[in-house]
Amino acid sequence: MAPRREGEGEERAADERAGDPTRSTAARTSGGAGEGGEGNFGAAGSSAVRSLGRAFTRAIPPACQADPSWATLPPGSAGKARIVIDIDDAGHIASWRPEGEEPLARHLGNLAKRTIALLGSGTFAVARGAVTAGKQTLEVSAVIRAGAEDGETGAPADLAWRFEGGRGKASFAQPGGRVVEVVVQVVRTEVARGAPPG
Repeated sequence: MAPRREGEGEERAADERAGDPTRSTAARTSGGAGEGGEGNFGAAGSSAVRSLGRAFTRAIPPACQADPSWATLPPGSAGKARIVIDIDDAGHIASWRPEGEEPLARHLGNLAKRTIALLGSGTFAVARGAVTAGKQTLEVSAVIRAGAEDGETGAPADLAWRFEGGRGKASFAQPGGRVVEVVVQVVRTEVARGAPPG
């Protein structure tokens, strides 16, 4: 079975709702705060300011587990992409876009859309916990493998994530034993001119 992180109960609840990532933030935030006083995926009170890269990584498994596009891909590398997330001066996600002119592959575009939808109206920091306007560029790369190779059951409830030093890894299993592993790397952070550096 995939290892669990702190907030396991909250992630199980989010998994049950993964097929509908556009549910309201209130429905997605099940009460208490998580690690370091940070709230669940969306807002969890005015003081729930969270690292954008960490929150994005944590939200990937419950947001993307029910996406059928992963089942259409062969095992092995599923590509990579860079996305730019804009944060307004209140710390909320204002918009996102692919870096560059090329459109994202369907499964990677879905990953970005579903994950950002699950983050909802949360409050995020792009630099050292400070709430400022700015933007952050994340690189996501994915690999698909068969969980049975490692003796795993491939049960749909298998979710895992970790994030440290600007780099994260998230994974989820789908019916049939396919396991999707996603690496998230913070590649660039830009704080709006005139905002405190944090």
